[in-house]
Amino acid sequence: MDEGKISVRYAHALYALAEEKGVHHEIYQKMGIISQAFLEFPELTGTLANPMHSKEEKLSLLIAAGGMEIPQLLKDFFQLVIKKGREEFMIFIAMSYQTYYREKQRIIIGKITSAMPLKEEAISKIRHLIDKKYDATIELTTKVEPDIIGGFIFEVNNNLMDTSVKKALQDIKKELIRV
Repeated sequence: MDEGKISVRYAHALYALAEEKGVHHEIYQKMGIISQAFLEFPELTGTLANPMHSKEEKLSLLIAAGGMEIPQLLKDFFQLVIKKGREEFMIFIAMSYQTYYREKQRIIIGKITSAMPLKEEAISKIRHLIDKKYDATIELTTKVEPDIIGGFIFEVNNNLMDTSVKKALQDIKKELIRV
């Protein structure tokens, strides 16, 4: 079975209905929570695929993975997925929904790793520059990783800019080894 095609079809259908009802952003947020739950608890997929669990148990599990308070549309969607026997694809559906939502809303994902926490002013400037360059909104996450010593590592749209002191030292080491 092709998980990709199945998940994309379900995700697109959910997006269309959610957009029509004006809850597509709320569903997007819940799909992010659900995706995270699947990543943190890999056994969730196996539990959903297990025929020993009732449809009600599977529905309760998905609702819990979504953070309990979820829109009725998403509950109805879960019931449909379970009824059609596609619950084991929920992680793929959730990820496909997020991807499709970002595509439709012109959102790109970015991540900045720095040795020390960045000031909000610096983060705002980076957001503004990226918004202009890509003509899109950026969902930016920040991470503090002291072992990069200084500088930063910036990832956006599968592009990486590493200006960390750690990388510079590694590059110098490589050069010295070659000499």
